[in-house]
Amino acid sequence: MTKTYLYSIALLWSFVSWAQSETEVYVARLNFDDEHFKISSFRNVSNNPGYDNQPSFSQPDVLVYAKTNTNGLTDISTIDLKNNQEQWPFKPTPGGEYSPVLIPGSNNISAVRLDPDGKQRLYSYHLNTPSKLLFNELQVAYYAWHDDTNLLGSVLAGNQLDLVIANVHTQKADTILEGVGRSIHKVPSTETMSYTALNEEGNLDIYQLDMASRESFFVTQLPIGIQDHIWLDDSKILIGSGHFLFLYDLFGDGDWKKVADLSQHKLTNITRLALSPDSKTLALVAEPILNDPGTIVDAHIAPYNQGDVETFAKAFAEDILVRRFSKDTMYIGRDALFSNYKRFMKDNDNLKVEVVNRIVLKNIVIDEEKGTVNDRTIHKVTIYETDELINSMTFIKKNKELDDPTTIVNKQLEAYNARDIDAFMKTYSQDVLLEGFPNRPFSTGQGPMKSNYEGYFSATPDLHCEIKNRIVLGNKVIDEELVTANGKQFSAIAIYEVHNGLISKVTFIQ
Repeated sequence: MTKTYLYSIALLWSFVSWAQSETEVYVARLNFDDEHFKISSFRNVSNNPGYDNQPSFSQPDVLVYAKTNTNGLTDISTIDLKNNQEQWPFKPTPGGEYSPVLIPGSNNISAVRLDPDGKQRLYSYHLNTPSKLLFNELQVAYYAWHDDTNLLGSVLAGNQLDLVIANVHTQKADTILEGVGRSIHKVPSTETMSYTALNEEGNLDIYQLDMASRESFFVTQLPIGIQDHIWLDDSKILIGSGHFLFLYDLFGDGDWKKVADLSQHKLTNITRLALSPDSKTLALVAEPILNDPGTIVDAHIAPYNQGDVETFAKAFAEDILVRRFSKDTMYIGRDALFSNYKRFMKDNDNLKVEVVNRIVLKNIVIDEEKGTVNDRTIHKVTIYETDELINSMTFIKKNKELDDPTTIVNKQLEAYNARDIDAFMKTYSQDVLLEGFPNRPFSTGQGPMKSNYEGYFSATPDLHCEIKNRIVLGNKVIDEELVTANGKQFSAIAIYEVHNGLISKVTFIQ
């Protein structure tokens, strides 16, 4: 499962490696000194479905970050904060790019690419020229440049991340420490770098590394559960936790001080942070707080059962999209919905619906519904996308299938958890289609699917998927899945379609 190239049981294989949530990138003007910390002009600059993350600044008013593009891939995006102009400056690649950073002393951007062979490599990007592989052997996870030649990075080493100093010219990489975290930075106005490392309690400590002597010095322990930090200057560290920002001063009393409450902006789970070169703009990553999607969907059920079409229609957005799974549009707009249901309620009797099973993931609600029309019982499944109201409604049709579709789906789950690529592929048809909801094709046929999963299986020894909830409708199996990969867990939904005893199509909902 993953975010970017959704392959296997619940998301693309590349997303699994990163195990990321749906996030947004925000910026604010920042004014701070030894006595004050003030944020103003706070705004969402990504405002985009999917994974928007890992911001950095290439110039004081130009932000670079990883963003989900219209094809569902994670790509490098830049935005000029003065005029709010956004660009995709480089040609997309099959695996997607992460952690874009300006290479010191140049106009080039470096980024981690998830290549189709399942390896994470660091590349350099420049306008109108092909990307360049920077390190032949290193599987880079996270990094920061010390200068235009040397970087400090955490690299994949079995089930852990190891800290290395790597030279792009000599290709030499020296391992400094085993078992480190993802937050690595250059400390302003010094020749030192900072990194995080696991302590005996399983939490993360911040260290400073003298790049010349390669000696490390303990700075402070991060609060439990926090992974990311940045430096405001050579003595002040900033972190996010929930919807708060906390500051640690090396010359202070040794405590983390709460300096900002961003709850009014309806966000939570602040993680990565970045400071502009002039220290005037702060970028941060957070998850938007959504209204409860189940409550939003429930608002249309009672008026439907009561035949109140006006109240029923108010539960839907003005531009509501109604379709048949997975791509056939039936109509668009609340007026069209009102007219259709007004006629339907007039022409039919004894209209009732009840939810017998529900799967919720972020703003997506999938309801297994038992309905009655003219005393006839109907079994159906509906997918709802929500915001303040219901934005889309997708009906899944029941197809008759002689065999139990769960048999083959369970076999592929067993092979997935065993990381047995041959047994896994035997559960799929030769022309299997993988796509993201709604109607975003990822791959067709066993060839590309096997190539990606084979690398993913070999690189993820702790891979495991657990079914948390399941809906079966004809030849379709809809699974809510909890996936463990590389020490992290995330949830996803997969809709399997079975024909002739094999899985012919998988639709992933992230």
